[in-house]
Amino acid sequence: MNSKHLEVTKPGETHPPPLTGDRFKASPEFKRFKAIMRRLLKVPKSELDERVRVAKETSPRAGNPNAPGRKPKANG
Repeated sequence: MNSKHLEVTKPGETHPPPLTGDRFKASPEFKRFKAIMRRLLKVPKSELDERVRVAKETSPRAGNPNAPGRKPKANG
């Protein structure tokens, strides 16, 4: 190990420097995780469209203009 990149907190105890975002994203572990997640999360557009349609139809907010999260419509 290269000692100039290690921080010493207590005698005999060493820790590597914290990972930066760029170093983390470049790590082989993160690249493998990203590849696996891409394969897992692929959903065909037709299936996604169907899920969105069903969610809109079954939403408790459907047809309720006063439901939480609704923006007031601009008069005009």
